[in-house]
Amino acid sequence: MKMRPLGSTGLDVVPVGLGAAQLGSSEYDHSKEIVFRALDLGVNYFDTARGYWDSEIKLGKALKGERENVIVSSKTAGKTKEEAAQHIDESLERLQTDYIDNYHLHALADMDDVDIRLGGPLEALLDAREAGKIRHIGVTGHTDPKVLVAALKRFNFDTFLVPMNIVEREPLAELIPLAIEKKLGVTIMKPVATGLLPAPLALKWLMNQKITVAVPGASTVPEIVQNFGISQLDDYTLTANEEAEVAEWTTKLATERCRICTLCLPCPSDIEIPGTLGTDVIYNHYRSMGPAKFAEFPWETSRVEDEWQDRESLISKIDDHAACDSCMQCESRCPYNLPIVSMLRSMSPSMKNMLDIWSKQGSRV
Repeated sequence: MKMRPLGSTGLDVVPVGLGAAQLGSSEYDHSKEIVFRALDLGVNYFDTARGYWDSEIKLGKALKGERENVIVSSKTAGKTKEEAAQHIDESLERLQTDYIDNYHLHALADMDDVDIRLGGPLEALLDAREAGKIRHIGVTGHTDPKVLVAALKRFNFDTFLVPMNIVEREPLAELIPLAIEKKLGVTIMKPVATGLLPAPLALKWLMNQKITVAVPGASTVPEIVQNFGISQLDDYTLTANEEAEVAEWTTKLATERCRICTLCLPCPSDIEIPGTLGTDVIYNHYRSMGPAKFAEFPWETSRVEDEWQDRESLISKIDDHAACDSCMQCESRCPYNLPIVSMLRSMSPSMKNMLDIWSKQGSRV
């Protein structure tokens, strides 16, 4: 089994783990089979968060009896010491465990957020570590890697989690070299750009970077089998054809992939642009599965119920052409020159079809 040291934590991990956000979308029996298959294969790093719907609950149930054999990572987006402390206790209860291996300050947004989160919330994590509730402290960020760089320079974190893939390479410039210097565990989310990249190629490319573990999600058992297989290749060297493919995808997605930098905000129509273009789990399910498999998927009823009203509102905002056409502020701010408005509009028909499929299934209560 190929393993890598998780920074200076003393933990060794298989270089492809399982990101658990997608477990919140399906019924427990389906998500359990994904976790069980991951365990059978030898996956030992599971990344979840209190904000990933009920994924902590499902992961905790599925990992029962395997706790000492796996590494569990979770997160808080709490803005105060009290809130973060409460989140830790709730995560412990939901995960059915006495301790969490890595607990992160989740999604640092900007420098002001660094000031806030490295105050009271970090104090809560330090107290929890002292009490044995968590073992290592991490930090995550989706925006400009300079935000995480600032955080890493202010506190000796053990690990961090950041998006990186063939097209989103910004962490390679400063963040990852700093992490290597500080001997931190480098964990990677969005390794396949939320399904835009072919997973085998994207993961093999990542295996050549100075990272510890990538945590792609999986909505089916074959996906986790495919992902794990890449981590166990004898040789990660890209062939000439694969190098050419990487170059093609880099060029193709340069003006198609949202980097979640948030510089497009605020939107006068109150569209959460980065979350819609860059991290929309349900839409990414639809795009990856296609309509037929989306309809066959064993959706968690409560997840659909929570999603419905917000999705209808989002579609309405996107379809308001008069508002967007008279504004276009987002596109003028985007450092990657993305055609944001047309990208959003291209999602609307699929979103409507998603709701139509759920409606025909009687999923809406």
